[in-house]
Amino acid sequence: MRSSRRLGWRIGLPAVILVIAALSMAPSRGTVLPLRADGVVVEPGGAVATVPAGSEAAFVPGTSVLSSANRSDPAVAARIDGDRRWLADGVVPGHGTRYHAMSERALLDLRALTSPSGALMAAPITAWRHVWPRDASFAAAAYAVTGHDEEAADVLGFLARVAPADGEWEARYLADGSGPPDDRPKQLDSAGWVLWAVWLVSQEVEPDIAAEVLDELRPAVVASTNAIVRSLGDDGLPEPSSDYWEKEETDLTLGVAAPLSLGLRSALALAPLLGVEDPFVWSNAARRLDDAIEREFGSHGYPRTLPDGGADAAVTFLAPPFAPSTPEVSDAVRATELALRVPNGGHRPGEAWRKDVDVAWTPETALLALALAGNGDREDADRLLTFLDSYRTPLGSLPEKVDAEATPASVAPLAWTSSLVLLTLAELEDGLPVVPPSH
Repeated sequence: MRSSRRLGWRIGLPAVILVIAALSMAPSRGTVLPLRADGVVVEPGGAVATVPAGSEAAFVPGTSVLSSANRSDPAVAARIDGDRRWLADGVVPGHGTRYHAMSERALLDLRALTSPSGALMAAPITAWRHVWPRDASFAAAAYAVTGHDEEAADVLGFLARVAPADGEWEARYLADGSGPPDDRPKQLDSAGWVLWAVWLVSQEVEPDIAAEVLDELRPAVVASTNAIVRSLGDDGLPEPSSDYWEKEETDLTLGVAAPLSLGLRSALALAPLLGVEDPFVWSNAARRLDDAIEREFGSHGYPRTLPDGGADAAVTFLAPPFAPSTPEVSDAVRATELALRVPNGGHRPGEAWRKDVDVAWTPETALLALALAGNGDREDADRLLTFLDSYRTPLGSLPEKVDAEATPASVAPLAWTSSLVLLTLAELEDGLPVVPPSH
């Protein structure tokens, strides 16, 4: 009996070792936060409040006011009228289509997340109640293309007030503008996103507002552009930095290189508007970076890291509206959309993403929808928009994630996703301005 047990243990040991080895190499599934809120409201006094998940609440149509609010209260009535007038003053992308309700709610959610100072919170909960330059840039762009010029200017105005003198942006800022909330590493990609937002807003808003934006943002534009130039090495590529994955990186990612290319090209387009007479250093850097991205990343199919870091949603940063369409990038976007698709129909950030491998992230799904729309792949863009529309919260907001059980998860509304949905619908309707090439 004792010998048979010992024999069984000896036979089973290799199998146990194999199981342990397999588990050590398997992707980490992480922990998905349950849905933290169904949506967001602005109370009569102006405070932003979340609506708890599972509340069974409803909005007064065309507003961010709950139907349970006392409509006889003058402040409540004013908020209802204000929301409806604000929507009517702009355009709702996707008006008259099945996406109208998603688009309208995305606009109202952005409005609720934007303070009178122009501080755009990423989401209305805990650690998300800060301003990411990236998210704010996309919100400014979404405001501009939907006819809300003042809000676009306000969001960029906040960024102008917190802009670093050396052009090296923090990962995020406190909503009161007093500085970063922690010691996260700075993110090089932020400079690119801010430069793009300034350029796009300058193209889309009324001329007098555009002139004010350019005057206020000029120092930030110059400093951010020079910071990108300084980051480039002899090979034309920037140094490693945290990117939209928001984790420390030891290797350069496409999620940094592509936005910096976007930023330099945006700066070149802004130069004559800002009175920069001879931007030779900027144009030379832009050409070097674009050539290096094509040479190094393009030759490998535009992976996250060189040479074989796997597909990454950052390839969308090289597609319209961020850059003119090319066959190589268009093919890479289509391949990436397929490679990153998870069982629920949405997408994870990249093939190298090791956590929550069956969970869809709505920003990445929306980025792919925008790139597909910009490349003319309307049917596939529509499929991804339908996914996003199908998994909104009960109050209609866009969450950060859709979990493995195909239910909304984490925080809602997420400003970045709301902005991306609006931009995608605008792209499908009328097209968006595309940043010119460097050469």
